[in-house]
Amino acid sequence: MSSIIEVQSHDNSPYEIGKKQWELLDAIADKYAQMNMSKILRNGKFLDPIWEVKGGSSIHTVDFNLLFPDKKQYPLELICRVVCFQLSVFQNLATETNFSRLRSFVRQIVESEHWNNIMCAERNQPFEMFSAIESEAITNITQIRLITNRGISNHAFDFLNKCYHLKDLEDIGVFLLGMGLPWVEQNIGVNEWLEQQREVTGVIKESTFYAPMLFENVANIVQHALPFIENSDEFLNFFNEFQLLLSDFTNPHNAKKSKRAKVLIEQYEELISPVLPIEYEKSKNSNGNFYPVSNKWISKFFNLAKSACIWIILLSSGLRNFDIRNLRIGCCQPSKRYDGIWWLVADIQKTKNRLIVPVGEPAYIATKLLEVIRFSPEGDYLVSSSKHVASKTSWGRELTDVEIGKIRNGDTLNDILKILPNTYNFSIATIADDDPEATAHCVRATLAGYIAQNTNAAILILKRLFGHSNALMPNEYLYRNPLVVKKRNQLQMKLSEDMASDMAHAVTYREVGGRNGERLLKGAEHVKSEIEKEFQLKNESLTEMELFQTLEERLRNIYLDDIKNSETYSLLTPMALICNRACNNTSDSPCAAQSNNQKRISSGIKKAITNALSTLPNPSQCVGISCSDALLGKKWSRKLLEDFDFFHKYRNVAEPSSAIEEDALAFIKMYAEPLKSIYADEREEGYFDVVR
Repeated sequence: MSSIIEVQSHDNSPYEIGKKQWELLDAIADKYAQMNMSKILRNGKFLDPIWEVKGGSSIHTVDFNLLFPDKKQYPLELICRVVCFQLSVFQNLATETNFSRLRSFVRQIVESEHWNNIMCAERNQPFEMFSAIESEAITNITQIRLITNRGISNHAFDFLNKCYHLKDLEDIGVFLLGMGLPWVEQNIGVNEWLEQQREVTGVIKESTFYAPMLFENVANIVQHALPFIENSDEFLNFFNEFQLLLSDFTNPHNAKKSKRAKVLIEQYEELISPVLPIEYEKSKNSNGNFYPVSNKWISKFFNLAKSACIWIILLSSGLRNFDIRNLRIGCCQPSKRYDGIWWLVADIQKTKNRLIVPVGEPAYIATKLLEVIRFSPEGDYLVSSSKHVASKTSWGRELTDVEIGKIRNGDTLNDILKILPNTYNFSIATIADDDPEATAHCVRATLAGYIAQNTNAAILILKRLFGHSNALMPNEYLYRNPLVVKKRNQLQMKLSEDMASDMAHAVTYREVGGRNGERLLKGAEHVKSEIEKEFQLKNESLTEMELFQTLEERLRNIYLDDIKNSETYSLLTPMALICNRACNNTSDSPCAAQSNNQKRISSGIKKAITNALSTLPNPSQCVGISCSDALLGKKWSRKLLEDFDFFHKYRNVAEPSSAIEEDALAFIKMYAEPLKSIYADEREEGYFDVVR
């Protein structure tokens, strides 16, 4: 049987193709090696292995050796360097964000098995270019990561999208042409496409757990944002007058450098300087008769005011990032029925429905300020980009009325939010480059937590945010806020799930103590025997590990059902114990007996009547292991072990007759045996046998 031999021309041979590809790469490297890097780097050159980012806050350096450790990745590395350079220098996109996009692209796409060495080869060897990227592969990468990780960063796909829009660029265009991107094929934006994928895979960002913000962070934000609100009448006058000034000039830059601008700003100096001291240009105007106010300072001041107002709205409402970006002028109106309540109307992008959120007067004032903190009248969005609104023909096509003036990406809003903390040099850990929605979700978790908070800090912050003198009214806003209520339910569910999981694990591996622990262990033995019977009936064998895993999962479901169905309280007390009291128990719990008795005496109600009613435990007055409902556990009772260690050591140095010796002995007597049952493996033999 003969075979057909295909003869390639010399020019089309793999060797010649590879040679030409590397010649192009070398030409690109030579060209960009001469480029001025001062706009994006503190110092250094284009081909340096490490880029020291200029003005970086979260990203200080980019180590290309770490990003691209394999020398075969040089073609990809070089093109990525050029893309970052182009985005930062010629498109004026935030340098840090560009590098964040690059890192996400490498970690989520390049390091996936679907990348398949695109743009990778040894020196002078041929390699597949970006045209080898398939939309189906990109879709599969996305869906796999969503299913396995329950979330995904938009940044990786933003970087690919930026590469696609540079396909017509001289030099690197030949490497970027022909890539298949699913959102381009659908003629939609990359963020919209990613939302589609989240829906397809059943992953909704709101279901992800986001931790509340620290009180300290929220307090810093409120402290530095409120001056704009507290002096709103004067600030409104100033911004309105400045807008009139801008309207008299065809060029806004000329307006800012004018003597009128200087006079106007200095007229409000007492108002402005405490917020941001006025700065002037280092050289006089073209006529040489005065020093204009710094153009950069004016932009910074406007953006600072914008950042402060957005923070006030965000902290008052718990809106999502894209909800903030969709707010329109006139979105906040006073309630016609309730005094002291303003309704914030948000157009929900996903459902095309409207969300109604109650806010206080500070948030209302913030919306009024945002309506006048605008360099351009284009569009009706409450929050527009920091830069001038793009022309109606930007992005190569005519923008629709809905698109004009709109902030397209969540990263842009996060950049505006950064301005306030960066100006006053405090940190906001929730502002993440790889998750634009994180900050908004953390704020909502914070507000949800405030409902249950009784600390002075929480009350003071809420009172300032909602503009009320009493401590009760702010809660009314939170209880009426559907986003906050939803988030609170999510937090409660997460806590319940974690509690049930911890209890199930502890009982399965006999890491519980106390009378309640003994009862749960007996119940677990019954469940264990039922599992063994089930497998015997099915004639299936069961290893010891499988038995433990099945038992733990079965117990978790039982405990979670009890918590969800309000059959047990399952509260973690300050005594490092879980209160596992039955909700239908009508007797006084040891922690609440005294207070309940006092209430009965003062109200004149007999105990026989209250015995027919269930009573709530009082965790703040937990009496410890002496309570039959108390559950000791290896994971959550470690503080008791630390206290035992303290008293154990104390007794070795204290006088036997001292008063505290009695307290130490009482604690040791009460907790020696329960702690021994779960922590014996962590202490030497006989450690807990110290009662004398």
